Amino acid sequence: MIYVVPFHTDHIHDIMSADDDFGTLFDQQQFLEFTRNTNKYWTAYTGYEDGNVVGVGGLVEIYPHLAEAWLVLKKNRGASLGTTRNILKIWKKLLYSRPKYERIQATVHQEFEEGIRFLDFLGFTNEGLMQKFGPDKSNFYRYAYIRHGPN
Repeated sequence: MIYVVPFHTDHIHDIMSADDDFGTLFDQQQFLEFTRNTNKYWTAYTGYEDGNVVGVGGLVEIYPHLAEAWLVLKKNRGASLGTTRNILKIWKKLLYSRPKYERIQATVHQEFEEGIRFLDFLGFTNEGLMQKFGPDKSNFYRYAYIRHGPN
């Protein structure tokens, strides 16, 4: 069974401890500091399947009309296609239940094909490549969802 609860910083430990590759895209300590320091500016949730954390994610408010989306899924969780679809549906519902945000943006590593497909599924638009954006100077794409169309 899949269910969602409000995010707590401790939930990220469950993902990091089970995912040996977590540090390839994120510095674990930096990510923990991010979750501790920004939680007063965000809405975030943790997804569970059969009592195990499968992902954490949410929105960080930048301006009253703008939020940055973030999501970390447990790698190699062995989820079925049905489970993956349910996670996507839950995330989409949570993401679009915040009507105050006219723009929701996200970044994804240019080589992270699953992340690119995920943002496409959610209806985000690729706004272009940001060169040397990552902490290792790797390239990322900027994606955005504009709720009421471009101004």
